[in-house]
Amino acid sequence: MAKFLRSICVPEQAISADGVVSFDLAVNPLSCVMLGLRPLNNTGTLANYASYVAIASAVNRATIYYLGQSIFSMRGEDIAALNWLRHGIYPWEANPDNVDDAQRCVVLPMFLGKHMYDRKSCFPATRRGELILELDLDIADTGYDGLRLSVDTLELLGASPSEYEKKLSVYQTFAATGTNDVDLYTGNKCRGILLFGTTGYAGAAPAPTWGRIKVLLDNIEQGFHAIDWEMAIPDSALIAGRQPAMGQHKHTVPGAGLGVEESTSVFDIDQNFTQYNYLDYDPTRDDEFILETRGSTRFQIRAEAEAANAVRAIQIEVLSTNGVGIKAPSA
Repeated sequence: MAKFLRSICVPEQAISADGVVSFDLAVNPLSCVMLGLRPLNNTGTLANYASYVAIASAVNRATIYYLGQSIFSMRGEDIAALNWLRHGIYPWEANPDNVDDAQRCVVLPMFLGKHMYDRKSCFPATRRGELILELDLDIADTGYDGLRLSVDTLELLGASPSEYEKKLSVYQTFAATGTNDVDLYTGNKCRGILLFGTTGYAGAAPAPTWGRIKVLLDNIEQGFHAIDWEMAIPDSALIAGRQPAMGQHKHTVPGAGLGVEESTSVFDIDQNFTQYNYLDYDPTRDDEFILETRGSTRFQIRAEAEAANAVRAIQIEVLSTNGVGIKAPSA
């Protein structure tokens, strides 16, 4: 019978200053690391209320090292976007109140395998000190201060995984509009690529950073021959069971004491992650369309950029556990 262990790896603690902190992670096969960000609202000016994504951005970088090599590294808001666009995880927090000095708890799951609780896809057992979580934190920004932190882990006792996922960020700034190439990693299978662009699709004359994109492997198009940024946005919602990305709500208020006025506005899931898109090479969730890059010399995304500013790409690589970690103890 399979067993799991959900436990507190790092008890809640105050973070006294901006900078880098590190912690040992659990030693049993590891499915997920959950960051708990617990700031105080700084909402003396109510308009400064920080959204879920704004709180997630308190993590300038979250990196997991195995024997000194990165297997996971991205910004907090990138973690939130990947969880929503790939896994359909609705952004969730405890006490999402806007009262000044109220403490909230935003949870950021960091997956090391394909699914939560997946005994075949997780990071294998390790020895104490081999698997390290390093966080670069911003303890205060617009809308929050007094950051506190906790870390939970989900271990899968006795699991013998055959694979784990590696997720590393590529940073680049487009020097000019027009054709720009972003080079990715070769050598492993790719389940998808999360893209961030400084400028999303907005305004009367939208000019998103990425513009039109295609994916090339050794100069041959792979799946995405040409797609406009705004046309890729709904792709993640095409998977059955995903929550709606937007809807409407209505406010009814007294109008000058004489009648009733209504205002209707569109709302979205925490800004609908408008600066993000996810290029999915596992849409059926059975690896039927997975992209193999082993043996290739170049893997890239080509953008016909409409704005010259910063982008990020996070590649979901699948690696074999052969030679990684240690044999898991029996449950």
